[in-house]
Amino acid sequence: MLIVKMLLGLAFLGSFAWFISAPSFESAVATVSSLGAFIGAWIGDKRLKQKGRQNQVVENGSVGIQAGGNVNVGKIENQGSSKDVKQKSEPKRW
Repeated sequence: MLIVKMLLGLAFLGSFAWFISAPSFESAVATVSSLGAFIGAWIGDKRLKQKGRQNQVVENGSVGIQAGGNVNVGKIENQGSSKDVKQKSEPKRW
């Protein structure tokens, strides 16, 4: 991600220098676009780092389910003190 940020920074500096040397609509659009991409890379990187900070503590005899979005959990069966969890299968309906 660092290389992408560096390239976007160079693109912004280049487009800004182009805008200063030859002000026109094209150079202004390039400058604004490259600045938006540069800022977006920093914001997106912060969100990715925050997403990876999930932490969970589960006591004995319980089941912990952790996800970054919607979770659909069927019937769960815990096998005693084992930390392995199996999903109960439902009978097939014909």
